[in-house]
Amino acid sequence: MPITTVKRGVALVALGLMAGAAGAQEVSLRMISGWDDRFDGTVAIATAFGACVAEQSAGRIAVTQSGPEVIPPNQQFDPVSRGIFDLGFTTPIYFLGTTGVPSAFFALPPDSEAWRARGYWDFADQEMQRFGQRLVAFTAGTGEGDFYQIVMRQPVVEGDRPLDGLKIRGNNYYAPLVVPLGGSLVNVPGGEIYSALERGVVDGAAYPIAGMQRLGMHEVTGYMLRPRFGTSPFLITMNQARFDGLAAEDQQVILDCGHQIEGSSTTELSRLSEETIAALLELGMQETALPEAIAARVNADLAAGSWQTALDGNAQSAERVEALRALARQHGDAE
Repeated sequence: MPITTVKRGVALVALGLMAGAAGAQEVSLRMISGWDDRFDGTVAIATAFGACVAEQSAGRIAVTQSGPEVIPPNQQFDPVSRGIFDLGFTTPIYFLGTTGVPSAFFALPPDSEAWRARGYWDFADQEMQRFGQRLVAFTAGTGEGDFYQIVMRQPVVEGDRPLDGLKIRGNNYYAPLVVPLGGSLVNVPGGEIYSALERGVVDGAAYPIAGMQRLGMHEVTGYMLRPRFGTSPFLITMNQARFDGLAAEDQQVILDCGHQIEGSSTTELSRLSEETIAALLELGMQETALPEAIAARVNADLAAGSWQTALDGNAQSAERVEALRALARQHGDAE
């Protein structure tokens, strides 16, 4: 065999060994989260994702989390785009001013597998790449349109406006439910809900169900409004350049764990919601229900409002929101 051929073969083997060594290098990833671990979604999604990555990489890839004490939730999108953080765990409403496309997922049926199968997930991934990010996971809350409830200081009254004159803590997502029923929305930060209810600043509060008993809501309210309602999409994204710089096997670990968390977090948040309801009932809270005709259209009204919010929230992305809605109409997921 010619010496040049032998040298070429040795060189190729060496390159292969170097590539293998590079692929086996330890990787440290920094994640910024919109919530700390007092929020059950942080544990079920972000923390579980980090644990999955560590397990699937045999400990080579480590994800460390920082929360809103480092950067406020509505200011975390840009640091991920610029690579200050490698990963971000957030909800679309926090970066509506940048793009409305992910916010439209509040209007879609809460089913992460359907989002993948029907092209919605890829549509969102393409949108994230406009801003230097790669979509890793897009979860659907509890998966049943029952992620939230409104806790009340008093039961609702009869009639077409059962919230007439009441002030409800919440943001514009809840407007299609609260405002037509006579209520008004007051934007109170999550950490101030208890005191606002205690002092009567608000008469009720819309909030994710899971873990509500740990916030002491039963101490300052006596009623849970029915029906439960709504979906709450959460995203894990990764800085595109950082993702591209990973070995192919590590990229696959990131994507596989993202997919896995979409399913496991829905199951876990559903379980925690049921656990919370049982605990609140045990602590003395009661249920108070909207009239049946109103209750039947709650989620449809919220979906219609979410499409409009996604369109109005960012003019630059409105055309792409409409394109997503057209795709959803093809699958019977939008009117």
